Amino acid sequence: FTQAFNKQQPNVSVEIISAGVGQLFTRVKAEAARPQGDIMLAASHESFLQMADMFQPYTSKFDTDFAGNMKDAQRRFYGFSMPLQVLIINTSLIPAGEAPKAWKDLGDPKWKGKIIMANPALSGSAYAQLAQMLQLHGWPLIQEVVKNATITSSSKLAYQGVGTGEFTIGLTGEENVFKLKEEGRPVDAVHPSEGTGLRYDAVGIIKGGPNLENAKLLVDFLTSKEAHTIAAGKPFFRRSVRKDIAPPPGLKPTGEIRFFDYDVERAAKEKAANLKKFDEIMAAK
Repeated sequence: FTQAFNKQQPNVSVEIISAGVGQLFTRVKAEAARPQGDIMLAASHESFLQMADMFQPYTSKFDTDFAGNMKDAQRRFYGFSMPLQVLIINTSLIPAGEAPKAWKDLGDPKWKGKIIMANPALSGSAYAQLAQMLQLHGWPLIQEVVKNATITSSSKLAYQGVGTGEFTIGLTGEENVFKLKEEGRPVDAVHPSEGTGLRYDAVGIIKGGPNLENAKLLVDFLTSKEAHTIAAGKPFFRRSVRKDIAPPPGLKPTGEIRFFDYDVERAAKEKAANLKKFDEIMAAK
C-alpha cells in the first residue's frame, strides 16, 4: 500500500507499526494528549465505534463510492474490508464431513484441546467472534468453548496453529484461510450455519495527530479503487466494502454466505463488560 501511495505522493514518508487491535487502541488512548500516530488502518468496526471520539472527521474524495452503512455518519472512519469470521479446519486432521458446521458445535466436549482462538481483549477479530457467539447463543456456549479451547495472545497464532497441524480447529477471518491455502497448507473455511456477522474493519485519522494533511492524502488513497484492488489480491485476499471490487479469487461470493443480524453497536457498547466476564471465565477454567 505504501509503495503504491508513494508513486502518487513520493515526498510523504510512511512509518508502519503493526500490532493487535487491542494493543494499538491502548496506545492511541495512552497518547491521547499528544498523539504520535496519524492513521489507524484495518482495525475492527467495533473498536472504532468504542473509541470514535479519538478520530478526526474527514470526508474522503472517494466518499460517494461508499454505501452509507460502510462509513461513519460523521466520516471519522471508512470501511476498508469485510473480515468475515469463520471456522478454520485442518483437513488432514479431520474429514470435512466430521468438522464442526456451526458456532454452537464448538462447545461439544469432543473438541476439547483441539480448538485455538485469540484472546478477545487483544484481537479485534477475536472480539468479533466472541460477540457473534454471544448474540447467537449467550454465555453458556462461551463457557463450553473456553473449556475446549487454547486461548492465544495473537490472532495470527489462531490460524497458523491450524495450518501447521498443532490444532484441528481455529477461529479466524476468512482471508487468513486462503492465505494458508496459497502456501499449500491443508486447511478449509467453514462459514457457520447460523450465519456470520456482516461487518467491516476501517481506516480513520487519529485526532490531533502530528501530520494531518499527509494523513488526509493517505486516507484518500486507502479509500480509492486502486487500494481496494490491492487489498483483494495476493497476499491479502480481503473482501472489499466497495461494490466495484470483486471478491478475491477463491473466496465464496458474498451472495452465497449466510449472515445473521449482527448488532455491531451493541457489540461495541458491551465490549468492556463482555471482556471482563470472558476474563473471569478463563480464570476459572
